[in-house]
Amino acid sequence: MSGFSRTKVYITVDIEASIAGCFSEPKQNPPLFDEPVFGYVDGRSEALDFILRTLSASNLSATFFTESLQGRYFGDNKMAKVAESIIENGQDLQLHIHPCWINFNNGALTLSTEYNDRSTGRSVDELVYTFSEAIERFKMWGVGAPVAVRTGNFSAGADTFQALAQLNIRSTSNISIGLCPPKEKSLLLNHGIHNIHGLLELPLTTYAAFDFKGSKAVRGFTVTGTSVSEMISLLEQAFAQKLESICILTHPFEFIKRDDYRFANMSIHKLNQGRLEFLCQYIERNNDRFETGTLKDINLQDVKSYSNELVLKSSYLQSLSRAGQNFISDRMA
Repeated sequence: MSGFSRTKVYITVDIEASIAGCFSEPKQNPPLFDEPVFGYVDGRSEALDFILRTLSASNLSATFFTESLQGRYFGDNKMAKVAESIIENGQDLQLHIHPCWINFNNGALTLSTEYNDRSTGRSVDELVYTFSEAIERFKMWGVGAPVAVRTGNFSAGADTFQALAQLNIRSTSNISIGLCPPKEKSLLLNHGIHNIHGLLELPLTTYAAFDFKGSKAVRGFTVTGTSVSEMISLLEQAFAQKLESICILTHPFEFIKRDDYRFANMSIHKLNQGRLEFLCQYIERNNDRFETGTLKDINLQDVKSYSNELVLKSSYLQSLSRAGQNFISDRMA
């Protein structure tokens, strides 16, 4: 690839409230906002604000996919303040869509108690209707219109891209073959930037790993699911193979621990916080090989034709070590 100099690392953050059991027990379990988004521990945000602090410390950029349909329950002002904070910190604000929030209206669960959060398998007209509302609610925050979208849970198919293509969306990050593989073989993409129905799709980077028993496994490049050793290895493999883009996923709630789905007894998730801090510091220290990018800046020139084989790999020892780290961390206070 002529002109290659650095691998661009797209750190992406999905910001969303939590249903927190509302569909099963609407009266006893209302959705939660501050806990999964801000994660206050001893009066300090160890979730969203931790991410913003960490990026700022290394002078890096990220894209914050921010859910808007939850305004049907919480109103639009709560997330508007989050959006303002993201922009004030110089970060890229884009749209996250969880269709399950369509079941709410004016702060109540009114439509259905069936938890259907898929952005594929619906008619294109229904998807256009739902996505249009999400875009309009995003614009109500006073920050302009989004140019990039990520669907909740990476639920996507050809119908999803056809719908978004009608709505002045330029780029997406809707595919993760490790977390929610599309049914269409043509969409089983694990790295690179692709033109799908005129949309520039940046799939979550996927790599080959092993499970605890030594069997081969497929994993998405996430902060909570990738060890520091694997992060270094994957980044260096990407640069050595002249991959021009890497996409990494995280969420604010990953940086706090809690006892249950109602976010009882929150505390700092030291392992995950350490992983993000290391990732950012590593990119900053090695800026001759790596730089961060944002979805708003992706353009047609970034589309590359890659083999879709799993070219990034974690060794069995690294996979085993990561599983052990996560196991120990999950059981520590």
